[in-house]
Amino acid sequence: MKRGLVLVCILLALAGFCSTSSAALRILPEIELMAGVLSQTSWIERRGPDGPGNEYYRALKDFFSAYKDHEAVIIAEELTKKGFTYDAPPAFICHLGPLPELSVVHPYSENLVERAGGRDKLEEFRLALVDLAEKSGFMEFFRAWESYLEECLAPSREGFREEMLKEWLAGFFGWKPGNFELIMAPSMFPGGGYGATLTDSSGSSLAIQIVREMGTSSGRPEFPTSVSLEMLTIHELGHSFVNPSLEAYPERARRLRPLFWRVRKIMRDQAYSTTGVFLNEQVLRGVEVLAARDLFGPDTAEIVMANHMSYGFYLMPFVVEKLEYYQANRSTYSTFRDFVPYLYDGLEGYVRENCTLCERFFGLFVR
Repeated sequence: MKRGLVLVCILLALAGFCSTSSAALRILPEIELMAGVLSQTSWIERRGPDGPGNEYYRALKDFFSAYKDHEAVIIAEELTKKGFTYDAPPAFICHLGPLPELSVVHPYSENLVERAGGRDKLEEFRLALVDLAEKSGFMEFFRAWESYLEECLAPSREGFREEMLKEWLAGFFGWKPGNFELIMAPSMFPGGGYGATLTDSSGSSLAIQIVREMGTSSGRPEFPTSVSLEMLTIHELGHSFVNPSLEAYPERARRLRPLFWRVRKIMRDQAYSTTGVFLNEQVLRGVEVLAARDLFGPDTAEIVMANHMSYGFYLMPFVVEKLEYYQANRSTYSTFRDFVPYLYDGLEGYVRENCTLCERFFGLFVR
């Protein structure tokens, strides 16, 4: 899903940026429970490692192989075939509290409910996971590996400027979520990450970044480090700002279908299957260019721009120009939310000026 980030990670690592601070990256048993269940389903055929996987993953998969007929695995397979994939399973876990109860502590998003086929299905899955964790003695397994996994995080923690990234995101968008969390997933692959945005009962938001293991190690789990991890963090936590801001105007997004139509195949190959998802990714990747420029310099920004364009995000120059206008006019647009209508105006203008053929065939969507 984040294949484009791999090249960025390699190139940025050559830049040699570093710091002396560390980050509170952590591995959660609840995510590992989900990863173990998914290892017994067809999910792993598409989202598995390159080769046998790291040694912890192999132990986790072997541990759960004795429970491949458990209801939790059966439900997980059913949901996978329905398309409850990519970010959906880890986002589901992020709505729940700690084991052993896995209580629902954050209301499920409508998107998650729709993808699962209803709240009843999510509740059925939750209870099955609780039962599996208890019957298998999963927490004992996890505790036996916990210190080993902590050691595996040391390279990623070294020099990772977590607070700087959070400050940049809050400053750029004009607000900050109630909290940020950074979770490492040694049994989810390959590279890259998932972003999840939750809302608690008081209406405060929680931005979560789930970083996947690189997928090439047969020894210790390996994760992005240094600038690679910092740019990935900008991307994944950035979803918590960009997505709700753009999705507040669903009708305006639908009018921009011609922008998606011309790259629909390459986008769907990357699991960006709708106009709204494409716009979220396109705008967020424009934000990444500005972050790279502000935090690492113009050469890094050019690398990020070129990489994203190579993956079909052809609106990069246009979107970056609009975002630069936003940065230069914060007295008018105190938050990114305030700026979004202007951004939609610009994108609709782009359609009128550049998609005349699209308008002929998709006039319904651009009026």
